Formats: sequence, C-alpha cells, structure tokens
Amino acid sequence: MKKNLIDLFFLELDRALSRTASVIVTGAAAGAIYGNVRHSVDIDFEIRLKRKEKRGRRNQDEIVQDAIRGVSSKLGISANYSDDISHWSMINYLNYRKSSIRYKRIGQMDIRLLAPEYWTIGKMARFLEIDLKDIIKVIKKKRLPAGPLVSLWARALRASPLSLAKGQFRRNVENFLNRHGKRLWGKAFDRQKAINDFRRLAGLKAASAAS
Repeated sequence: MKKNLIDLFFLELDRALSRTASVIVTGAAAGAIYGNVRHSVDIDFEIRLKRKEKRGRRNQDEIVQDAIRGVSSKLGISANYSDDISHWSMINYLNYRKSSIRYKRIGQMDIRLLAPEYWTIGKMARFLEIDLKDIIKVIKKKRLPAGPLVSLWARALRASPLSLAKGQFRRNVENFLNRHGKRLWGKAFDRQKAINDFRRLAGLKAASAAS
C-alpha cells in the first residue's frame, strides 16, 4: 500500500461522507506511511463522526458503512474499520487515541496515525510471520528504543483482561526479545534484563536465565 492510495481513499471517503470525522489509521496502511511499504490492498482504521445526525434521519453507522462500501468498491481497496479499534484485540491498546500522531487533514477529515509504539501492540498480539517482519522494519525505520517499548508492552499486558491471548502476548514479547533484541538494539542489548524488566513492569515473576 502506497501513501498516494491511502490519501486517495480518504479523499474519496471525505467526498462521500461530507461530514466532520476523526480517523486513526493502523495496520499495514500505517506501517506504509511509517516507511514499511509491502504489498497490501486493505486499509485498517478507526473512524468517528463528530457531528450527530438529527433525529429521524439515517443512522450514523449506516451512513459510514455505505460510504466506505462505495469507496472500497470504486477503488478496489478493502477496508477494515470500527469506531473503536481497541475492540479488535484482547490486549489493551492503552491511551492510543491520545498518543496518535497527526498525519494530515483531508477535507473535513482529521487523519491521524496510531503511534508506532502503540502500533506494535496489535502486531505483537497477532505475531504472524508478516507481523514480525513489520515490527522489525518499523522499529528500525523509526529507531524505537528498547526500554520504552518493553515498558509499553508490559503496561498493555497488565491492563488487559484475563484471557488466552494475554498469555500468548507475554510469550510473543519474550520470544521477540530473545530472538531479535540484539539484532535491533546492538550487541550490548541484555535480553535477560529486558525480559525481567518486562515481567516486573507487567506484575509477573522474573524469568530464570535458563528459560
């Protein structure tokens, strides 16, 4: 997905909606804007209209759904969207709206990006091979330091409800730090310390050196 296609999608959506809206782009589209350009034909985003419809007129959800469906069909771009993307994962996205980064304004639409650090939470939760590659590329491109990322992942884990996904997220983070920490942050990166810091901040017991 290239930036010009992302911009075109929201330009067409602004025309179709003709309403003030707030958008937060995530997924591969946000990764593309951050410099990780890979083949993708879908856009993931949160959208919230800022002006409520008068009573008796069409439901806002229907208006948004119809507009997005029309733009997707016209451009051949699939769209995954919600008015609350935190519901897409059992892992807590924390204050993702407050930390989002301004991208640009297109018509009446304020387009923002999920901050790269917060963007990694969803990727880390799913942890498919393609997600792993995305995380590595964006960490390199944005030069994200290890300490704040480890802290963020720990806070996300700690704030999440009990679930199978929560245990899997912990394993994903520890696996990532073990396998890719030195490659990303240099030979001085202490994998065991990073994992123990992660566990401590998440309210878990420290891992043994052999684990």
